[in-house]
Amino acid sequence: MALRCWLVGIWLTGLLPLSASAAGATLPRHASDFNSGKILDQGVFTLSLAGRTVGTENFEIRSFSDKIEARAQIQLHLEQNGKTYDLQDSPDLTLDTQLNPLTYSWTQKGSPAYQLSIDFRSSPAHIVGKPEHGPEDRREVVLAQDVIVLDDNVIHHFQFIVDRYARSSGGKQTFKAFIPQEALPGELTVEDAGNEAASRDDTTANLRHLVVTSELARIDLWIDSHNHLQGVAIPDKQFEAIRAK
Repeated sequence: MALRCWLVGIWLTGLLPLSASAAGATLPRHASDFNSGKILDQGVFTLSLAGRTVGTENFEIRSFSDKIEARAQIQLHLEQNGKTYDLQDSPDLTLDTQLNPLTYSWTQKGSPAYQLSIDFRSSPAHIVGKPEHGPEDRREVVLAQDVIVLDDNVIHHFQFIVDRYARSSGGKQTFKAFIPQEALPGELTVEDAGNEAASRDDTTANLRHLVVTSELARIDLWIDSHNHLQGVAIPDKQFEAIRAK
């Protein structure tokens, strides 16, 4: 639908790519309503590819009496096919209290600009894509009610894999997943690889390691004792997203 960024085909080729945002960026619209919710988590991820910083993601996840909402501001500086792109993405995902998706919107500012909205509350789900130039792209897709939304270039969406796994019986678990920008469903498996010592800035933390796989890719997640996502890595692609705060 929109510009296929630097991690397309990197995450799960047909089941995941990635994103970034700027520290201190202003969070999306309706801030007064959003700010009334209880903060479940907030922070900044720094993203790097082959050791080079390519962006940051500033996110917040808040809970309300009847829903959970996750927002971010994402800024990327990308080089693709000899061209440079500066993009700002604004994803906004609303879930019910059981972590089932209700609505999702994604806006990209830059060149190209794009808007995407999805309503999961009916089956099939309704998808509307609005490019800067050209006609709307309308689609429908049948999805499981408990599908996990993992959009291109949005790191904090992996927190909901962590949360889903925490609600499971442990061991090896399989989840349905969906990439909104690709309108693409798929499956993920998640396994607990135990605790590991992680060092950064002369400090060492004991983090839990989850391994996420699809048919074509592996992603490593690290979480703290509060079940908050601290890092994401795709070793084969030399990609890392490290929590800065």
